[in-house]
Order: sequence, then structure tokens, then C-alpha cells
Amino acid sequence: MSTDNSIIRSVVESSASLYFRSQVEDSIIGNKAIVGDSSRVISSNIGDFVRIDRNNLIYHSKIGRYSYTGPFDLIFKVLIGSFTSISYGVTIGPPEHDYTILTTHPFLYDSRYEIFSKEEVMISHKFESPIEIGSDVWIGCNATILRGCHIRHGAVVGANSLVKVDVPPYAIVAGCPAKLIKFRFPEKKIQELLDLGWWNWSVEKIRANSYLFIDEHPINLCR
Repeated sequence: MSTDNSIIRSVVESSASLYFRSQVEDSIIGNKAIVGDSSRVISSNIGDFVRIDRNNLIYHSKIGRYSYTGPFDLIFKVLIGSFTSISYGVTIGPPEHDYTILTTHPFLYDSRYEIFSKEEVMISHKFESPIEIGSDVWIGCNATILRGCHIRHGAVVGANSLVKVDVPPYAIVAGCPAKLIKFRFPEKKIQELLDLGWWNWSVEKIRANSYLFIDEHPINLCR
């Protein structure tokens, strides 16, 4: 663990690694998790073996075991499953601006601009719409996923995509806005995989069923 980081009101497992100028505040960092150079983790729960790459902002989020992020990712108030792969330059759950009122400027919500006092500023709802990323999801580089979207288990989001609506399990979507390209597997097999829920297995069970992951075309799905 680097001595050039900042840990504030947080629980960090002794086996975790916090790198140069990383900051962890009001958070939990799991066993053998990594927080990369200049990354900030605020009010979040980072699971075992999670890798947060450099220059990330993880804000009010929960990331399940073995998931990882790439460099320069921004993740705001998101629930992320296990074994999910997030490439570089990805933004998930950016804050929303209310364009139906007179101005979209944040001085309405923040007294630091010294226009309205703390008693006068409005309550912000910029993170109100829930957003959830399932397990075994792959999100390509520079993708943006807007608030209110749910990316289901096993889905793939193509690079540079803008996701505005829910993505079904094992669907592949891409584009701006993102549209369905195809499904990774036939409908019957998708249901089998969802029933299997291998991402909830213990590591020992994954090892014991290694053929399911190594064989390119596994025939039988075992529980």
C-alpha cells in the first residue's frame, strides 16, 4: 500500500492496495482490491479482488467482487454486479440537469456560488433515477450510460455507445443512441445461464466447473 494516499473514515482490508495519490473516503475496500493512481472512492463499497484503475471517480456506488474498471472512468451512484468488465473512459450514471426550470446552472443547488444561501438553495435530484449494472457485463471504451438505465447480466455495450434505455440479459448493443445488435446466445441458453447464475458461485465451485468457462461450446450446464 502506497504511503502517498489518503484514507478517511474508511475500512480498508490489509491485503488491499492503494496506489499513488489515491483517496478513499467513507468507503469499504475489500480483500485484495486495488485502487489505482489518483483515483477517488467516495462513500462506496468495493468488493474483493475488484480493480479500480487510475484516475477514476467512484461515487456512492457498490462494485461486486472481481469486477474491474479502466483508466479515467466516472461512476456515480451505481450498483454493479460481479465479474463485470468496464473499459477506459466510461461514464456511468452522470448527474442529470433539470432543463424544465429557468436555468440548468448548479448555483440553484450550491451555496458556494454565493448567489443563494444554504437555506435558500434547492434540493438536488441529479442522482435520483436508479441505475444498475448486472454481473458478467462488458462495457466498451468511452461508453456513457445514463441514469435510469439497467444493464442486465451478461450484456455487452459497444465502444462509444450512449445507453439511454434498459439492456436485456446477454444482449449486445452499440451506437449513439445504443441499439440492439444481437443476442450473445439463443433465448433458451440465455435462460439457462440466468438460472445458473454462476457469478454467485464460490471460487471453489467455479474451479470445479472449469470446463464451462474454458470449453468454447459447453454442452451441459451443471449447478
